[in-house]
Amino acid sequence: MPHVRQESVQEEDFERLALRVDEAVAALKNLPEDARTKAMELKKAIERFHAFALRRLVRRLRENEAGKALLYEAIEDPAIYALFLMHGIIKPDLATRVAVVLEEVRPYLRSHGGDVELVQVEGEIAYVRLHGACTGCSLSALTLKNAVEEAIRARVPEIAQVRMAKDDVGSGYLPLNVIDERPDLASSGWIEGPDVDALEEGKPTAVSHGDTSILLVRLEGKVMAYRNECPHMGMPLDAGMVDGEEITCPWHGFRFDLSSGECLTAPHVQLEPFPVRVEGRRVWIRVG
Repeated sequence: MPHVRQESVQEEDFERLALRVDEAVAALKNLPEDARTKAMELKKAIERFHAFALRRLVRRLRENEAGKALLYEAIEDPAIYALFLMHGIIKPDLATRVAVVLEEVRPYLRSHGGDVELVQVEGEIAYVRLHGACTGCSLSALTLKNAVEEAIRARVPEIAQVRMAKDDVGSGYLPLNVIDERPDLASSGWIEGPDVDALEEGKPTAVSHGDTSILLVRLEGKVMAYRNECPHMGMPLDAGMVDGEEITCPWHGFRFDLSSGECLTAPHVQLEPFPVRVEGRRVWIRVG
């Protein structure tokens, strides 16, 4: 009987594998639109299959104490934790969720010469630090109030306050406690939208302000606001179908993640977000 040589298998480095995934997804941008769409559909189908199987595995493990112990030990591994997080099997902690929101508002701050950094989350308070043009002036706290805080409180309702890191006090910031907690929104550049109860869960609604059409979607008690234009060809999205946290453009089928504005069909395009807040039962949006 011939001897079969058994090759040793080494685990690839987690960071290298993650980088290869990122590079492969980025390479899709160079494909023709039809091929790119099909590739993204394949990616999503595979991810749904993996999520289905992983959820069944987790349910089996949780059926007895030994399985639970093994499961809790397994998620200490960064690779397993990242996989479960990606498929929604475990929920990200508050700090991770706040960091995701800051990534959403970062393009807006950078367009004004500034940036923001999450320092820490303690209880219901998120501590942040502003950089660039946001620092060293009394208006920096107002920038924080109008851009960062509203975005965090809209997306992460468990956060009750957003404050500047203590080591930034005295560097020219205007402390938040000298700002009226309920300012005159209309005089601060906010426009009044509909009553939150008038927004049907999961049904897109268009609101007009001058020449700007705003897309509002209420999902699980949260309200998202975006420019009512599909970045593909500028067509309105308010007639689109919402499935979970995704909306599909009714014109050419482009799909977008409503929690981030990211385009799932063509990753190089994204919906333009608007800061949104709810005061009382009234929705307010800041445009421009």
